[in-house]
Amino acid sequence: MIVSGGRDAPASTPISAPGSQATVATPPRTDPVPPGPSPTVPAGAAVTPRPGGITTPSAAIDLTPPDGHGPARKAAWGLAPAPCTQHEQQLVDLDTGESRVEREGNGAVANPGGAELLYWPDTCTGIGDYVLRALPNTRVGLLRADAPRTAEACKAAAGTGFAALPLSEGRDTKERGFTVGAAVCAVTADGAVAMALIDHMSGGATTDVSVSGNLYVWPQASNQGLVP
Repeated sequence: MIVSGGRDAPASTPISAPGSQATVATPPRTDPVPPGPSPTVPAGAAVTPRPGGITTPSAAIDLTPPDGHGPARKAAWGLAPAPCTQHEQQLVDLDTGESRVEREGNGAVANPGGAELLYWPDTCTGIGDYVLRALPNTRVGLLRADAPRTAEACKAAAGTGFAALPLSEGRDTKERGFTVGAAVCAVTADGAVAMALIDHMSGGATTDVSVSGNLYVWPQASNQGLVP
């Protein structure tokens, strides 16, 4: 397991200027997209899946900030399970996409530290052990793949809740809508709206599932310059 740094480490880059297509700028993160016409990120070129995985280019995303929020910043997020015998659980902070691990506690968390998601080995049978859920007292939900990819839709989805989901159970994940093309949405502890796209999944019934994708974060207007 590779553990990223603390919450103060930069983990995002600003989105390209409004009205532009397809490119992501790389100036300092203190120079986000200025307000303007509704920018979008169009569908990307075809992506070759990793062996055993499913990958899809991201559909068009409307980057218009919701009321009371600033321009979007882009980062990445993921779930990367360790062997259950290591007795580790992964916590993911959707303000930045950063993850860290702590000692596995049967789904309980000793130090949430601003994280929104927990990924932990539930049974340690060696076959699809890991379960994903939102941490208590967080606003997290799932934006289904057929829903509009807007900050407002994501903010609304964040209020629907995200109960424990064993990602190795393919039928359960499909019925719940946790599929490639969907997104995990949150209104974070810092007041940001976060859209964590599910761009790639690998694993299945006999192996624990890894997930990765782009993360778009619209910081609360009062926190601009304070949220990484």
